[in-house]
Amino acid sequence: MRIYVPLASGLSAQRWAERHCRGEVPDMSPYGLHKLGRFGDEIEFGTNEFDRVTRIVAASLRRTTGGLELAEDVVRRARYGRRNDTDVVLAYDERTGLPALLLPAHPRVPVATGIGWLTTRARTPWLQARLAARSLPAAAAVWAQSRPVLPIIGREWSVGTSRLHYIPLGIDAEFYTEQDEPDEPGVIVSAGEDRYRDHDLLIEAVRRVRGNHRATLRLATSIKVVLPPELGILYTGRLDGRIRNWYRQASVVAIALHPTVTGSGLTVALEAMASRRAVVMTDNPGVSDYVRHGITGLLVPPGDPAAFARAIDELLTDDDRRAAMGAAAAAAVRTHFTTDHMAESLAKMLNSI
Repeated sequence: MRIYVPLASGLSAQRWAERHCRGEVPDMSPYGLHKLGRFGDEIEFGTNEFDRVTRIVAASLRRTTGGLELAEDVVRRARYGRRNDTDVVLAYDERTGLPALLLPAHPRVPVATGIGWLTTRARTPWLQARLAARSLPAAAAVWAQSRPVLPIIGREWSVGTSRLHYIPLGIDAEFYTEQDEPDEPGVIVSAGEDRYRDHDLLIEAVRRVRGNHRATLRLATSIKVVLPPELGILYTGRLDGRIRNWYRQASVVAIALHPTVTGSGLTVALEAMASRRAVVMTDNPGVSDYVRHGITGLLVPPGDPAAFARAIDELLTDDDRRAAMGAAAAAAVRTHFTTDHMAESLAKMLNSI
């Protein structure tokens, strides 16, 4: 099967591979999609080389449409549309998936699109909602890495059940290697900047934990939050591959979230688990498919800083339990949640179209 993958703005397969060789990013391609080649598929990644005018127009359209890459897709289509040897278009999420459906390079080539942030019409910007309502019913397959979002997509956007697919998220477990227990106990690590992160709750939980432990928080995010210096360190840049060192220094990785069914926070959770770290995470729908409460981590109801603090306190207090959870977490990732497993699931989905 010949698969065309339109990458989101800012991603380049060639530059990604170069950065991977320098140890900056996981896998040899974005999301490890080159591994589809292990199942007999041929992969072509769409270019992201645009002139200055296209970049300006594209940025404006993304702001108007809630992130959809319409201008980029027009340019890709002008280049790619001359080809006639593609069997399927695979988009990682709606940023490239909806444009691929709206502006097909080949009308008879099926499009399979992932869903990252789309949920109900009421929660979707009006223009993106109109475009999604027009395009998603035409998708050959719609997939998500959070199981509970699928019936919502089917109901809200008229996608038949047979075309909805749960594809478990996978990470590069060779990049995020297992780590020994840290030399300095009590370090709590967190990262992430999507709109569902509840860093304020996390900071409050750490403040409460410090009543029993000399705990410190290391938080990497571009979200505007106030982290008092006595509670820890706030890093606002991009860590990229350096986050592996943060996981190495962590006793616990904590991911606090607002309520959502989108699967927010799962990438950090799996990276930490692969690094043999127990996680404390908000128990949003779908999270338990990845983090098993009491086995690979602790899950806490949203909006409850006291419960979040108690969960962190439990793990910092019990070294043996924390180590056992970390070991179970590392094994779970390597058994179920690598990019090899994700590529296999995607290959099965594409071959069913």
